[in-house]
Amino acid sequence: MQSEIEIAGEKSLQVLEFLELMLADEYVLAVRTRDARRNVYGRNVTGLRRLLSEHCKYLDGAVVDLESRARSLGRLTRVSFAHSMKSTRLGRHNEKPTGQNKILEALLEDHQSVIRSLAPARRSRTKCDILDFVVCLLDRHLETVDTLREWLQEVAPEMR
Repeated sequence: MQSEIEIAGEKSLQVLEFLELMLADEYVLAVRTRDARRNVYGRNVTGLRRLLSEHCKYLDGAVVDLESRARSLGRLTRVSFAHSMKSTRLGRHNEKPTGQNKILEALLEDHQSVIRSLAPARRSRTKCDILDFVVCLLDRHLETVDTLREWLQEVAPEMR
């Protein structure tokens, strides 16, 4: 799907910078979610892996969409883990979380960081299709936060 974004001049650069930061965040979050999916264990691991697999799918879709939107503004974007780690606004996990609850809490923290970075853009007065995309992305992350919290409160305590 090729999107046409009609934004002129300085606004175009601002939108492009925003898209590139979001691309880095979404890419790092997709990698961390995929890693979490491989490393969870315990009771009901199949259900949790299925849930994380769904999250990976929508994150991968968001990465592809962000890339195409940046290209429509005339910039080829670099998507690599090393480049994304330098650009991401997500917190650095000093040590790799172990244990199902710690892994889920780290993902929850990352999704909340993305929500905090998207919220100001949602209130922006710029008229373009990027805002609809941001609202959809924000809603999806809010759903994921709710799902992860529910998992931690209802299912995960059994594993403590």
